[in-house]
Amino acid sequence: MVLWKDAQSPSEVRVLPTGKGIEIPDFVQAIGISNSSGFPDPVFSDFRGPIFSLNAQSKLPFNNGYATPETLGRDRLAAIAGAVHLFPNKNVMVLDAGTCLTTSVLENGVFLGGSISPGLTMRYRAMHEQTGRLPLLEAGIATAVIGDSTETSMRSGAWYGFLAEVEYRIRAVPSSYTCILTGGDAPVLAEHIKYPIFAAPLLNHYGLLFCLQINEL
Repeated sequence: MVLWKDAQSPSEVRVLPTGKGIEIPDFVQAIGISNSSGFPDPVFSDFRGPIFSLNAQSKLPFNNGYATPETLGRDRLAAIAGAVHLFPNKNVMVLDAGTCLTTSVLENGVFLGGSISPGLTMRYRAMHEQTGRLPLLEAGIATAVIGDSTETSMRSGAWYGFLAEVEYRIRAVPSSYTCILTGGDAPVLAEHIKYPIFAAPLLNHYGLLFCLQINEL
């Protein structure tokens, strides 16, 4: 992901696609990375400005209380930083509905931890890959709680199990917490969750920009 270092507000964050043949615009002054490997995309090899790779040793806008900080995903670091940026001095829980469903809890400026479980697509894929006859279905919502076929039964289990876990996580924290929803499946979840949430599709990008700035690159 590419960020414009001098952006001062979330509305000024520039998110650019990466991949072979992508040219870095002249306005880009720094690049921030929060992928799992931490290594820059090869497309950035000709970039002459600073490249910031977020990790547990970076300056963070919160205290990290995780028992194993070296194993904490860079995307979760970015998401919590984004939550601090959007909701300073608030207790928050970030729900990131991506490949995995993760929750990240920040209380009194300290990251406490959270949970990691299969995301929606992973639930569908696991049923196919870990059984002998269940088909591989395209991930999506269910139209009925009680399935009347193998496909609708799988959809009921995957979707309503996913939704139930998200809502359970929201109920598990005090009502005074701000719950922030992000990740690829966030839009469809936001339409069905029955609890107050704040949808922030670019939360990780805001957080990465914030960390880039406080690390003074």
